[in-house]
Formats: sequence, structure tokens, C-alpha cells
Amino acid sequence: MNKIKPLYKACMNSYLMDPLFYCSSILTVLFCTFRFFFGSKFFVMGIGSTDLRPFFNSFPYISIITVPLLVLRLNRWISDDSLPLSPFSRFCSLLLSSWTSFALPLFLSLTVPACISIFGDVDSGQLAAGIFGILLYGFCALSLVLLLFTAFKGNATLPLLISAIFLAIVNFIHLLPLYMQSGSILTFFGQNLSFAWHFDSFSKGIFDSRDIFYYLVLSFIFILLAIYFEYKRTERKVNSKTVILLSLILIFCSFSVKNLYFRLDSSSSKQFTVSSTTKELLANLNQQLRITYFRSKELKNLYPQTSDVYEYLVDFSSVSKNVSLTLQNADSEKLKALGIQGQQIKSQTGTKTEYVTVFSAIYLQYGEKSSIIPFVLSTQTLEYDLAQRLQQLITEKERNVYLLCGNGREISESYAFVEPWLASRGFKAIVLDDFSTDTALKNLTSQDSLAIFGSMNLNTEQVQLISQAISKGTKAFICTSQYTTDIENEWKVSKNENDNLLRYLNSKGFALESGMVEDLACYPLTMESGEGSSAEFATMNYPLWLVIHDSEAKQGITVFWASPISLYNNAQPLLKTSKYAWLQNPAQDNKKDVFLTNPFLLPKSAKENGSPTAQYIVGAKNENIVFISDQFFLSSMMTGFISGETSGDFRNYDFFVNQLLKLRGEEKLAELMEKSQPQTTLYKITDSQDFEEKRIETIFINFTFAPLILLLLWILYRKKKRNALIEKKDALIEKKDALVEPVETTAKRDN
Repeated sequence: MNKIKPLYKACMNSYLMDPLFYCSSILTVLFCTFRFFFGSKFFVMGIGSTDLRPFFNSFPYISIITVPLLVLRLNRWISDDSLPLSPFSRFCSLLLSSWTSFALPLFLSLTVPACISIFGDVDSGQLAAGIFGILLYGFCALSLVLLLFTAFKGNATLPLLISAIFLAIVNFIHLLPLYMQSGSILTFFGQNLSFAWHFDSFSKGIFDSRDIFYYLVLSFIFILLAIYFEYKRTERKVNSKTVILLSLILIFCSFSVKNLYFRLDSSSSKQFTVSSTTKELLANLNQQLRITYFRSKELKNLYPQTSDVYEYLVDFSSVSKNVSLTLQNADSEKLKALGIQGQQIKSQTGTKTEYVTVFSAIYLQYGEKSSIIPFVLSTQTLEYDLAQRLQQLITEKERNVYLLCGNGREISESYAFVEPWLASRGFKAIVLDDFSTDTALKNLTSQDSLAIFGSMNLNTEQVQLISQAISKGTKAFICTSQYTTDIENEWKVSKNENDNLLRYLNSKGFALESGMVEDLACYPLTMESGEGSSAEFATMNYPLWLVIHDSEAKQGITVFWASPISLYNNAQPLLKTSKYAWLQNPAQDNKKDVFLTNPFLLPKSAKENGSPTAQYIVGAKNENIVFISDQFFLSSMMTGFISGETSGDFRNYDFFVNQLLKLRGEEKLAELMEKSQPQTTLYKITDSQDFEEKRIETIFINFTFAPLILLLLWILYRKKKRNALIEKKDALIEKKDALVEPVETTAKRDN
């Protein structure tokens, strides 16, 4: 270490004096910051996420430019034969100094997760794994570029360009199948050589020993090859066979380690780890569970996430000796016979764009029973999907949910997403119509669940049957309200008359107060005026659409035109507004247009409305009932209003399923659902004005802090070096004066 320390210090001094180093560092910070906050639309309501993957995945992109620039600064030491160091010590010094310089902008950019924590939760495990992975990536990339500068000596422009090209290739070679037809061998080597492919697990919060070993082995091989080229350049004797043999041994070890590895999931959600709940289910197996994972080779080539699926299935099957796992290439005819349909993905080959049908299905066989997960692309909901199917295979019990529309609408039209969503989460949905309602209500048992949407059209007999079913233990999820909004037209509100179900709910401890709740924590509604080229869009907060984040709705839900609920007896609060909510009271003696609902006319705060602020309950529960004071909570039309252009907002539906599981006493499965939905929403700031202020502060900090720190560092270091030079010059002058003075004294004495 003492041998390489002087050269390391000299290299660091060179970096700290070089304006190009500061420019590349600022470029790194600004690029990664811009790509996260603006590229991933962090500040867009409903889209912004605290997931750090876009932030970490930006570093390999910008490193294509900055890493060669870092090594360029060391070019004069790469071939300096006057240094009293062995080639190994010299290259280690150069690598460590460039690695230190690479790490500086990374740590300066940690203002990004610090500011993210103001808006939502930052996963500390993902943060630690991402930083570790970036440092490993940088170490390997710098080793490669150092090798290329050693191999292509002379004009620095050539190795600089070659290095950038090589880094671009090793970063994106795994994407080759997206743009051209490639064989399985080429795809295999492309994935194993890709730097970005091996970084993917770190960005998710996973420490994978295979990826760690990959970066370290490649770095050592690059250094060995750099030393080899150095020996050849200086015409010193080198045993080529030894270098080749050692490199082959390392490569062989890197392939062998695939069978001896560990995967540490450091993420807070533990999405990639088999939970204790699943382990308990697997312990109850009394015969063999056979799992077959059908995966198209095209899908495996394009999406590294499917590797996570297979890795999780391997861990899942290793928990019990009664579980076996088989990985098979998807056979479309065989899968279609099982009732499994493929999904289409886009593939580009040169100028040709085509859609390829791919499969990623899991087939579970337990004795003579079977179950299918038709398509899975990631591990996000995989454990819940496996666990709930496994539970049904073991117990042979179905989760029946009877769907009843009590507001005169049709389930298939107004609540079209409910039935398929329940099916995807392991429930059997049974839609009740005018002919089957009474008979079904009479036959409900404690094993059944009942979901009711709206109640103004339910007659006295039906409400009595519902009451009897609930008293027998039937679980009920009820979404209804005392007011009805004309959602298809002008959103006019009318009061319901003679609502029998509301009277029953009142007897169970749920009393609806007069009025509608408005809140600062609300949905930003985009309104259009005009048509064609003259159309104008305006986005404004709509306080009657409440956005709620709490312990029961960690991902957030949206409640439409809800009334406050007063509780008594054993009823407990479930959903609460923010503390900045207020109440809009109904108009007097007006049953058809009871409330002001026009987004352009509504006051946007309690202060504008002249009302006091308070926290209101809009969802509550007791032993057998969950009650939401909103009959459109699961409306397909309202879901369309709050969904984005490319993705739907189905958080209300997952809340619905979660509460059904808890009502049935399946809390552990409900926890698995929550595990599959890590908290990444921007829930900490609910006030739109406060959000805007924090947005401006965040942009200012992240786009000015790092550049100012680096500029200040450059100024201070240059000043320090200048002062050191002045002191050195003064010392030389003093030394010169000290030498001249005795000579003058001697000359005077001689005279």
C-alpha cells in the first residue's frame, strides 16, 4: 500500500486541479438528477414514485462519456516507465484514484434520495444495494477503459473513442434481441457480458453473489491484460500461457459460481424473498406439488425480470421437499390446450417492426388438482398469486363473492372491472340480478362474501335478507351513500329517499352525516374546454375527490363525493381524510341539485370556503362489515377518470380485495398483497401548494447544490495549491538568502 500511495496522491491532485474532472462530475449529477425527476415524471400526480431504479440506472448511461474522460486524465502515467513501481502497483494506483473520482459525483447526488424522502418513503435497502452496485460497476468499467488506454497508446483521441464505443456495447448488448434476430448462443453471451444486465439486481435492492463475482472477476482480468500489454510494450519477458490460464480459471470460476451463490433481498418489501406465511403453507403439503414454468425464449432474452421470476420459483421450491420445479420452453399448442393465452410484445429488426406472441405461465399441479397463473412478468404479485392458489389447492375451498348492484345500474356496465379483478386475485365472483338476488341472499353462509354497490333501489325484504346473512357470518363490503351524483352528465347531486340499507347500517354503528367532504388532499382533475385546435386544458385540484393514504391504504385510494361517517357501538374507523378537510353543507329545500360540484367554481381550500378544517371518517368497519360512503368507489367510469393514458389506476380494487381477505380472517394473505405493493407513492405531502413549494426547493437543491460544492472545491483547492506554491517559493528565497549571507560576510572579512 505504501508503494502506491505517492502515485495515488499525485493522481488525485491532478484530478482536483483539472476543470474537465469537475465538468464531468457536474454532468453526471445533473444527468442522473434530470432523468429521475423529469424523465420518470416524479412530480406528476399519480405517476411519481420513490422507486430509485430510474436514478441508479442513469449512471451506466452517463458513464459511457465520463469514465473515458476520467482515465484520459491519467494517460501520462499509464506508459510512464520512469516510475519506480511495478506495472501491477502502477495500474492499481491509477484504478483506485479514478475510482475515487468516479465515486465523488455519486455521493454528491445522494441529495436526490434525501429530497425524495420529503415526498414519500425511500427504501434504505434498495439505496444501499444501488450504491454498492454502482461502485462495482464503476470499478469494472474503469478497469476496462484502463486496459483500452494501455492497448491503444499514442494519440489519446483513439483510445478515448474506442473506450466510449466499448462501454456502449457492454452496457446494451443484452438489448440486441430487441432489434435483430439473434441465436440463443449470442443471446446467452450478450446477457453474460452486459454490464447493465448484471446491475439490474442491485437497482432492485438485491445483493447477488454472482453479479458481485462477475464485476470483480472481469476487473481482475482487465488489469491482468493491461499488465500483459505493458510487459509486451517494454519487451520484458512475460509468460503468456500463465496469463491466459489464469484468465480462463477466473472465467470458469465465474460460471461455476452460478450453482453456488446467495441472493440477499435488502428491500423493505422483501418482494424477492419467500415469506414465513408461504413457508407455513408449504409445510402443510401432504403430497407432491409440481410447478412448471413455461417461458418463451424471446421473453427471456428481452426482460431480465423473468430471471427474477425463475429465481423466486427456485427459492420457493427449495423450502419443501414436496415441491418440484421444472423450467420449460413454451410450446404454444400445449399451452393453448391448457387454456393459456400468450401476450404480444414488440420486436424490431432493422427497419422491420413485428409483434411476437410470448408466454410466461406457471402451472401448479397438486394431486389431481391444478391451477394456472396465466402470465407473469415480474415478482411484484407472484408470492400472493402462488400462496392463494396453493391455499385453495390444499383446502379445496373457494372464495365466493356475490356482487349486488343496489342503485339501478348493471355490474357488467358500471362496475365492469370488479369481476375480472376478483378472478385475478383468487376470488369467484357471482353477479346477482333481479331474478337471483333474493334466492342467493337467503342461501348465503359464513364462508361467503357480499359486495354491495349503491343501495337506493334495495327494497325492505332484500335489506332484511342482507341483515340475516350478515348476522349468520356473511362478510359484507358495502359502498353506498345518501346522495347520488349524475356521473355521466353534469355531476348534479340528488338526495336518495327511503334508503333501507342506510337505516340498517345506522343500527350497526354507521351513521352518515349531512354534507360532502372536501379536502386539500385531492385528485388533480384535467378539464377540457373547446373543440379541435381551439381546445384548452386546465388542471385543477378537485376537493370532492379525496385522495387518502393511511395504514389501510398504503398505496393510496380515491374516494368520490363521500359523506362523513359518525361511529358508535363497536364500529371502528378505517379511512380518514387529512386534517385539512372541510364540509360542504347541502343546499336548503333543493333535492335535485344539492351540492356545488363544478370544478371551476368550487373553493380549493377551507379558507376560501370560510369553513373550519377537521379530519373526517369516510370508511369504517366492524366484525362483518366494511362500509365506504361512496357508491362509485369501484365504478369503471370513475376508474377511467383517474387513470393515466397508458396505465390504469386500480388501487381501489386492490384495497377492496385486501379488505375482503381481512373480513374472511385471511390476514396473512392480505399481508402478502401489501408486500406485493411496496409503498412508493408520494403520500407525505397532501397540500397542493405545499407540494409545489417542495418541488421548487427540490429542483433548486439538486440542480445547484452539487455544482456549487464542486465549484467551491475547485476554488479552494486551487487556492490551497497556489498558497502552497507561494510558501514553497518563499522558502526557496529564504534558503537562498540563508546561503548568500555567509558568503557576503566572508567576502567582507577577506576585504
